[in-house]
Amino acid sequence: MNTDNDVLSGVVVPDGYTRRFSPAPHNFRYGLKTAGDPVRYGERSERFELRHGDCGGADCIEPRSRAEIQMTDEINPARIGQDTWYSYSFYNATVPSFTKDNSLRLVFGQWTVGRGNQPVFRFIQLGTDEGEFDACDPSICTETGAARGDLVVHLSDMANARAWSAEQNNGYICRLFDMGARRGGWVDITVNTNFGTGLDGFLRVWVDDTLMCNYSGPLVSEQSVRTAAFPHHRRGVFSSWNKRWEKATSGARQPNLIVYYDEFRAGLSHAETDVRTAIAVGSAPVD
Repeated sequence: MNTDNDVLSGVVVPDGYTRRFSPAPHNFRYGLKTAGDPVRYGERSERFELRHGDCGGADCIEPRSRAEIQMTDEINPARIGQDTWYSYSFYNATVPSFTKDNSLRLVFGQWTVGRGNQPVFRFIQLGTDEGEFDACDPSICTETGAARGDLVVHLSDMANARAWSAEQNNGYICRLFDMGARRGGWVDITVNTNFGTGLDGFLRVWVDDTLMCNYSGPLVSEQSVRTAAFPHHRRGVFSSWNKRWEKATSGARQPNLIVYYDEFRAGLSHAETDVRTAIAVGSAPVD
């Protein structure tokens, strides 16, 4: 992580990133080991905080809100149809569990082609009582052993383009882990995909070196290919739909949400991105 001044609020963000509709200075800062922040490796991490009422731009109309940074084209290795790897560590500091009735549909990382298209895929927190994974078409829902968990993989673009319904679990294809159970500890995540448009497409996700999602098939719709250049990554905490919470709680304040990311790497091979390998061999941290 380098220190490059962002155009909003004078907040320092990683080199090669911009803030996405995140108006408050507290939405992003570096977490410091010397200050007691959790750090996976090295001396600092990325700290994201989303408070009640934090919204900017079109998010204030939807309604939704976010504390999120977005990778710019200058450092983005991803292309549609190209084998790409991502690896990073994630720490849930304060995020609680939700039910279907009050879920904020929190997103913790999304890969999108932008320009009004749905995200290619995203990691989204459902209510603990949501999801019909056992009844889902096995060619779509390709779990590799997760029996439970509210953080799931959503193929948003394909679900929208193909009008996936309950038979395809509305595009929620894999459970990754339970946010409440992993609160207060680091989780290592590795993603491998080619952002494919046909049957040769794939998406694999490992959690702490255990393969939790192994999908084969298209990820990017024809509409997205026609209107977009190439995929890019966003991370932080994104409250993508506030209406359920507002209805269930009669407009009560949303909880204060704090998460950390560390050692985020993107590249064209597992060897150059894997966070666990980097730590094991003593490579320089992403500070």
